[in-house]
This record gives sequence, C-alpha cells and structure tokens, in this order.
Amino acid sequence: MSGGTIAAIVLVIAMIGIIAYAVIQRNAQVSGASVSPNALPSIPPPLKVGTKAPGFSVTTKSGVLTQDSFAGEPYLLEIFATWCPHCQRMTSVLRDIRKRFPLDKLGMVSATGSPIGMASTPDNEVPETQADVDAFDEQFNVTWPAAFDKDLTVAKTWGFGGFPGIYIVDAKGTIRYAHSGEIDEKSLVAAILKAGG
Repeated sequence: MSGGTIAAIVLVIAMIGIIAYAVIQRNAQVSGASVSPNALPSIPPPLKVGTKAPGFSVTTKSGVLTQDSFAGEPYLLEIFATWCPHCQRMTSVLRDIRKRFPLDKLGMVSATGSPIGMASTPDNEVPETQADVDAFDEQFNVTWPAAFDKDLTVAKTWGFGGFPGIYIVDAKGTIRYAHSGEIDEKSLVAAILKAGG
C-alpha cells in the first residue's frame, strides 16, 4: 500500500470516530433544554409521573403561592431560568395556555431554578435577583405568577433535567406530566386535558 492510501484509510477511520462521538453526545442531551453554563447545585432528576406532588411555597407579585393555593384544581408548575433561551421562547406557549385555560380550570406558577442571573456572561456570573425576574416578566410578557426562588427550594424538591422543567399536577395532587425542555402547545394542551384541566 502506498503512503497516500494509508493516509486516506486513517482519515476515513478518524471521520467515522468523530461522527460516532457527535451522535452519542447529541443523544445524551435533553432536546430543547438548557443547563447552566456551570453545574447547578445538586438538582435531582425530575419527580416521576404518578407520584404525589411535594409541597412548595413561593412569593410572587400576587403574594405567596403554595400547593394549597391550587387545591381542588389542576396546576402547571414551571422551573425556569431568566437567562435560558428555551424558557424565553416557552413564554409564548405558556401565554397561550393561560388564555386557553381560565384560572378556575388551571393554576399556573413559575419559579426560578438557577442561581445565575440574566445579566451573566461566560466570564462573569451575576447572581439571580428579583429584578431579573421582574425584567423577564416584562420583556417576555409573562401573564401568570413567577417567583424568584432564592434558595432554589422548588428545583431541589421537584428536580428537573434541563430548563424549562414543567410539571402538571391534577386536582388530587398527583403529578400527571413531567417534562424537561421546550414543548409545543399541542402536546402541553393534551397533557393538561389529561390531568383534568
């Protein structure tokens, strides 16, 4: 074999290895979800569908909301990050959900799940604040209660695999849907209706 033939064979083998690695890495990630530029502090995997939803308490502009605020009705809980492009895009879907399902048919609340604020850059992480949540609400026209969860209590209790994390809980307090990442409106509506919304 000539040197050129050997080089061509080595190149082909290298290309196959690179492509295989890329496919494996792509499949290992949650589609349509963001994770923090740096590791989040000990966030567990999402709670499983069919389990009892844990309690929560968050402070929003509307006041304190807990699981009891939605007693007897289904609710949607979102864990989001103000810097997350998937969460930012998801606001348009959630606005449509809020219009489609009145308050007596579906409760909604979002809670921050990242310690990193909207103004952060790769070289300068800025802590998340209430001002970030307020700016996010205004910029993306959030029409449901959103909370700055300073200690990430909701995220640490409920868990998720990437932003946004979305749960739908039925009127009896059972998790009927759990998803990490963006989701289209049709699929979300189907999950809400299945939960009794």
